[in-house]
Amino acid sequence: MNIVNEVKVAISVLKLDKVKMAEVAKNKEATFLGIGFLAVPAIINVILTALTFPSGFGSIFSRFLLWPIVIPVLSTVATTFLVSLVAEKAFKGNKDHVGFFRIVSYASVVLWVTILAYLLRLIGLELVFLASLVAGLYLLYVIYNILMEHHKLTKEHAIYTIIAAFFISILVSSILGNVLVGSGYRMY
Repeated sequence: MNIVNEVKVAISVLKLDKVKMAEVAKNKEATFLGIGFLAVPAIINVILTALTFPSGFGSIFSRFLLWPIVIPVLSTVATTFLVSLVAEKAFKGNKDHVGFFRIVSYASVVLWVTILAYLLRLIGLELVFLASLVAGLYLLYVIYNILMEHHKLTKEHAIYTIIAAFFISILVSSILGNVLVGSGYRMY
């Protein structure tokens, strides 16, 4: 599997290329690479954040640094499968949850923009929240389109599913945060 080619495929998914979405959904190798697309920004961002701590790189393993950056990745994976289940059960969508995950994980390449924001943080420019918000909103827009393309939902049902995704994401993130970090975890 050529990584550069797969990044190009991921960008095509971001551009809402229906043919590429269908190819990714059926490609069994895309599951592993999709997990990579989700994990890369989290790993790089935790390293970049650790560089700003006085205790240095060793702080990377602190539950207050590592988990708050990893929880969104875990939450995204869980939320993706739960949203696919909602689409299937509530709106008679496609039963291919793994295919849906593959497409969404490829679309998560948009989150790589947060790496730039974390790099800019090293020089004192704080844009992490803005970059995360913009990338997240665009990813939500892409997921809306994936729901209509992959699950064959109507626009109305896709909107309902996106609303459900919002609440599912908050619930999953909250549970993971409380379990992995404790009561000090904040989602913002």
